[in-house]
Amino acid sequence: MKSKTIAINTLFLIPGKVGGTEVFLRQQIEKLSKLDRVNKYIIYANKENKDTFGKLPKNFKIHGTKINASNRFVRVFYEQLILPTLLIKHKVNLLHSPGYTTPIFTHCPKITTIFDLNYHFHPEDISLLERLSYKLLIPLGAYFSNKIIVHSNKSKRDMIKVLKVTSDKIEVIYGGVPEDFKRNISLNASIKFIKRYNIERPYILANATIHRHKNLDNLIRAFSLLIKNKRFCKYKLVLIGIYGSAYSRIDNLIKELRVGDRIVFTNTWIDHKYMKYFNRAADVFVMPSFYEGFGLPTAEAMACGTPLVVSKYSCSPEIAGNGGFIVDAKKPSEILGAVVKILTNKNLRNKLVVEGKKRAKIFSWKTMATKLLVVYETLLKD
Repeated sequence: MKSKTIAINTLFLIPGKVGGTEVFLRQQIEKLSKLDRVNKYIIYANKENKDTFGKLPKNFKIHGTKINASNRFVRVFYEQLILPTLLIKHKVNLLHSPGYTTPIFTHCPKITTIFDLNYHFHPEDISLLERLSYKLLIPLGAYFSNKIIVHSNKSKRDMIKVLKVTSDKIEVIYGGVPEDFKRNISLNASIKFIKRYNIERPYILANATIHRHKNLDNLIRAFSLLIKNKRFCKYKLVLIGIYGSAYSRIDNLIKELRVGDRIVFTNTWIDHKYMKYFNRAADVFVMPSFYEGFGLPTAEAMACGTPLVVSKYSCSPEIAGNGGFIVDAKKPSEILGAVVKILTNKNLRNKLVVEGKKRAKIFSWKTMATKLLVVYETLLKD
């Protein structure tokens, strides 16, 4: 196939501030740069991220812009009105916007990745301005896009129902797990690494930005009951992620339950390549979320051989398969019961480890990029 020019719109990316979307984007660029040496790529970047993509092959070019993505109004204005003119100027044949929104009008075909519809199902997690922006731009972007990428079948069903797009317009492409997560990870090396964060075993682990839909309050309620049992009184709860919209609520709950000395907040963005150490050293990983587009922590925990408890809501059961103990996470008693069973039942624990590792094998960043490249090439041929 003759070389074409593909643009990747990274104007949304503020390093360390956008959660799993950053992991997906960086893995996409890294793997595409190894898979595709034929097509030319232009990465439209902002002031915050333009110097963060590392060394790329000659067919990849970073086009730095003067916008600060933290100024949402400026970013949206630039994306909708200036970026389309750059696409024409640079003779772009295909645009991929991997961060929810895309220019509505472009001269070329476009693909948009929409991770979830959190603005619709859990509007309380975002500001009024963000809510209004997403309510306008996501449906319009979906309508005018040639293809929409989602990362679970549950998300696809949500898009069809809420955005009223046809099934054939949506491609489901699962996210991945680093290959070294799937190998045997040294427990001693893991214990040594987590000490940097003043974390010691034994502990229960969760990985989520502190928003309401992540349902950390019910996990904390379950944990407060767990440590009342003398058998588990030495456990701590480690929460990895940055403070979000529900932090005040969570902080008040912790004070009410008097468990502040037993809970560790990292409140920092931890590079996902290091999550294997936190997972490996944990006795149980809990994903109590009410809503996810994919749920990277779920796949990563299974790959590391960490026994997993997941909420029955959203796509978590789809991603976990037989590798997770599925509970009604609206009930702290069910979270507690699952954790206790895993901690006390060696056969159940071993079964979850084996099934989790088996399930995690299907999640590959290289496979994700390969499938994405097929979508690119299909649209470029049309």
